[in-house]
Amino acid sequence: MRRAQQIAGLAFLALALFLGWHATRLSYYSTLGPGPGFFPLWLCGILAVLALVVLVGTSRAAEAPQSFWPEREAWAPILAVIGGLIFVVLAMRSLGYVVTMLVFYLWLVVTLGNRNPLIIGVVALAGGLGTYAVFSRYLKQALPTGTLWM
Repeated sequence: MRRAQQIAGLAFLALALFLGWHATRLSYYSTLGPGPGFFPLWLCGILAVLALVVLVGTSRAAEAPQSFWPEREAWAPILAVIGGLIFVVLAMRSLGYVVTMLVFYLWLVVTLGNRNPLIIGVVALAGGLGTYAVFSRYLKQALPTGTLWM
């Protein structure tokens, strides 16, 4: 199993370098703000760092368990997160970014087991309104507004 994780880490590192090289061909910044190469370059950098973490972690760790698949009790949260992501894709255009992300973050935090109303509210508001403010106001990126928001 360790060899498979090392191969996956190398594959993701190669993908990050390949896509990052292509992202450098796009303009990083324009007169209006971040250009078309801004986010791809940052995402490739993050992917490269995570791939290196996987490579170093699997090279230094003891042999991983033989089973690739998660235990039975782990399937419910995994499927719930995937269902939430499908909801985001289907609802973004009609509900808009803010409402969709508020619902998604509420769903995600509750699904992953947190029952503290303060934490649930803070995460949902920061995820929905906070990211909307950062992307639309400061980075000047247009986000879907939908029929329920602005």
